Amino acid sequence: MNGKLKILVVDDEPDALELFKDLFTKKGYTVECVPSGTDAISFIEGNEADAILLDIRMPVMDGIETLSKLKELKPDIPVVMLTAYGYDDNLINKALESGAAGYISKNLPLAQIVHTFQTLLSAIHRKK
Repeated sequence: MNGKLKILVVDDEPDALELFKDLFTKKGYTVECVPSGTDAISFIEGNEADAILLDIRMPVMDGIETLSKLKELKPDIPVVMLTAYGYDDNLINKALESGAAGYISKNLPLAQIVHTFQTLLSAIHRKK
């Protein structure tokens, strides 16, 4: 997978944004971060991204609503959902039905988060 992909990370937790920015930048990705679903929509309206990491639980506009709006704007962009609350089957199924490419638990070891993300992106690109 090309390490120069541009990732948009959407999370309402500043520490999580900083962590993911550092983590994926060190792996060679270009990383942009925004703290809300509305900011993600605004970003995508005026910028390009190759993939999005999107927190599933956020205030005001949650990840499912944000995912739906992102998919309306850019249907081909892969969106991987992030969850810190374990595997809530209802939320995950709703996200997958709304077009998410997959999901990652924030509670996984960092190396596994990167590996899972790269695996999901590789699978998507093989289908194209």
